[in-house]
Amino acid sequence: MKSFLSSFQYSDYRILWITSVTLILAIQMAMPSRALLTDDLTNSAFISGIVSMGFAPALLMFSILGGVIGDKFENRRIMQIVQIGFFLSSLSTWILIELGAINWYFLFFVSLVQGALFSFQLPARYSFIPKIVPEESVSNGIALLSSGMALVTIFSGSAVGYLYGKYGPGNVFLIISAIQFSALILTLFLPQTEKSDSVSGSYFSEMKKSFNYLISNKMVMAILISSLVVSMIAMPVRLQLPIIARRLYMVSPQEIGLMLTLAGVGAVIGTLLISSLKKGQLRFAVFLFSAFGLGFCTLAFGLAPEYLIGLIIVVFFGAFEQIRMALSNVLTMEYTDSKYRARMMGFFMLNFASIPLGALPIGYGIDKIGAVNTLIFDGIALISILLILVLISTSFR
Repeated sequence: MKSFLSSFQYSDYRILWITSVTLILAIQMAMPSRALLTDDLTNSAFISGIVSMGFAPALLMFSILGGVIGDKFENRRIMQIVQIGFFLSSLSTWILIELGAINWYFLFFVSLVQGALFSFQLPARYSFIPKIVPEESVSNGIALLSSGMALVTIFSGSAVGYLYGKYGPGNVFLIISAIQFSALILTLFLPQTEKSDSVSGSYFSEMKKSFNYLISNKMVMAILISSLVVSMIAMPVRLQLPIIARRLYMVSPQEIGLMLTLAGVGAVIGTLLISSLKKGQLRFAVFLFSAFGLGFCTLAFGLAPEYLIGLIIVVFFGAFEQIRMALSNVLTMEYTDSKYRARMMGFFMLNFASIPLGALPIGYGIDKIGAVNTLIFDGIALISILLILVLISTSFR
């Protein structure tokens, strides 16, 4: 346990961890809250999927640019500007709810804006870690940050379920705004870091250079491809879990909150399980195993549509989800040259773009053929595609 917490001995890292986890808490509360509010306004899983998908276009447009900017500019300043945007978007949502002027079009717009902000935020945070901890502690710092992000899902899920059901969406978004403001204040205590001299050309030429580096790095490319497959097919299940739970189990917001909380518990367990894995082929094997695990969990949701069984499945789903996400970040940072780290994390923002893109067909499927059939089809599709990738790709094997 001491070695797992080793990065916490550095005060700058502790501040980075706290402000990052605080912001992620607010984001993870906002996304299911928008989905529930959209469902209340429209009674349509498809439109809820459209709102959730709002993250995707902006991430697709700005993720690679976000990586270049993360390598070019001072990390702290990027984080502060982005967090101001998160705070103002949530605050405006609260104001419109209180005025009775909220609609799903605005919720989609907010999702779009926050997707753009997110594409600049995460590369800046992850590339900050090597600047404030020794090189031998970078992997540990990434794992701890991933663990913290998983930990807050325990509280965010139950908080959304309880607060939304008892106090309504307006109070939920007011609390989210307060959390985002506190994350902004915490960044004032972060140190300034030196600007990287690795970005010297135009933004277009640097993005082209980043793409060429990705193509030449077979290990990072293999991780990216498999992650994109999982993000497109399985991760939208997690994003649409509030809507899926409503349709599959006919449960209350509080019971949905319990499911989200248990997914967070599974995520923390998953992070602890991989914290001691050393660099080598075992990490990639575990990473791939977790991807298959997500496929089988999705299939199990559809084959056993009982709430109590779903509570068990969601723990494993959360564990596999976090293992895949944490290992993809760790492996990418380890196998990437230091001057390209933020840019490679920019490419991995495409994973977050794929999640809401996949939420749209899931929402459409739930409306048209039902939650059970949609989940069974989704699980089989993911398992089949992963098997094909393993069979045809020498890099995977």
